[in-house]
Amino acid sequence: MTDANIAADCTDDADKNGKLEGSDPRHPRNPRHVNETETFYPKRKRRSNRIRDMPKNRDSWVFALTLIAAATVLVSIAAAETFLAMAFLAAVISRPGRIVWPSYTIPMCAFMLTTVVSLLMSPQPDIGMGAVRKFVLFAMGLLAANLVNTTYRARISIAVLLGVATATSVLAVIQFATAYWRFLSTNNLADDPTVLARVTGFMGHWMTFSGEQMLVWCAAVPALLSLGKKWMIPLGIVGTALVLSFTRSVWLGAIGGFLAVIFLMPRKLWIGILAPIGLVAIVASGLIVHRLALSFQQQGFAPDTARRELFIGGVRMIRDHPLFGVGPERIHTEFPRYYRGNDLANANFYYGHLENNVVQLAAERGLLCLAAFLWFIFEIYGSLIARLRAGAGDARWMILSALAALTGFMISGFFNYNFGDSEVLLLLLFIVSLPYGVTSAAPVENACPPDLVPIRT
Repeated sequence: MTDANIAADCTDDADKNGKLEGSDPRHPRNPRHVNETETFYPKRKRRSNRIRDMPKNRDSWVFALTLIAAATVLVSIAAAETFLAMAFLAAVISRPGRIVWPSYTIPMCAFMLTTVVSLLMSPQPDIGMGAVRKFVLFAMGLLAANLVNTTYRARISIAVLLGVATATSVLAVIQFATAYWRFLSTNNLADDPTVLARVTGFMGHWMTFSGEQMLVWCAAVPALLSLGKKWMIPLGIVGTALVLSFTRSVWLGAIGGFLAVIFLMPRKLWIGILAPIGLVAIVASGLIVHRLALSFQQQGFAPDTARRELFIGGVRMIRDHPLFGVGPERIHTEFPRYYRGNDLANANFYYGHLENNVVQLAAERGLLCLAAFLWFIFEIYGSLIARLRAGAGDARWMILSALAALTGFMISGFFNYNFGDSEVLLLLLFIVSLPYGVTSAAPVENACPPDLVPIRT
């Protein structure tokens, strides 16, 4: 729009609203008096106005700290929690505006309360304090809902997460190649990169690494609608690391998250998303068959047998302790009493948790806490779907990202206690909270600001 058109539009708007200065058309501030050589320019912002805008600058710094906390969780949980604490402290000190409370706030508080009650009813409350200390991670959801308040910030957030996840995926691919070369020479189960020597990226365990990559991949698929096709290459690299993680629960979660949103996206994106993963899966098909075959053996590595025993033991715990569970962090202590076998020492599986979010929470903290957890999850689903049906506008892709990540998390959580993984939980809270602070449509800037003055040229 040219300067002359802006001046004409401002003249019309001012005339319609009755805001012309002076009833005399010859008045120098009356736009009708402006000749063709006059142009409107904005006034220089007064110093007092720049001071008023300082909270917005502080808000940007708090957003940056929050995003750094979400991104560094892919590298180090200690660094992520440090930045999370810094972001929360900065938000408490400088937050000037209205606080956005996500719709899941009350269910989240109910979950915390029932966890505390379970801890108080536990015969060993001292060993269960870790469950309470993890409450600080829920601050991530509040920070994301209040600071990711524009589509631009949401787009930057997903882009940063995908960028960091791509770097960690490259490292994972290198780890896999190195481990596979070693396995070819030793042929030892402990060196098998599909079983006991799986890729971990910067994390300490392959379940944590693959769970984080799954969340980022699921969230990034709908984000392509905003980021553009150039981000398909990083997405393909993350998808490659997912395949080479050889973690079946994560595979199922990624498939579920993808199917939850893909039919709401243009079909032209399907091939670009699926092609790299399909190609890697075809190349690694022999290893995939090898991995699946090992799942059914009974010696050295028997994850399916272990999950069955853990599930049965957890159900027995729920039957004996229905309301408050056996107590936070006491599954390892109580499981030997509920194991059906005779020699748990040689059973060759870990029983510190029950490899299932629903069974774990019900057995450990009781059915009341499980009800609060399900309320928390269903409330997120309900609010996201309601926003989607109401017409999300520019925020549509964010809602789809949250739905995909949450669906992947829940499906994977039927075969793995990922809710107890601090890194995965922190990342999940950030992603699912993105749509809460962003309006369904970006505000339209006023083409005729009120502080325009005519300048004679």
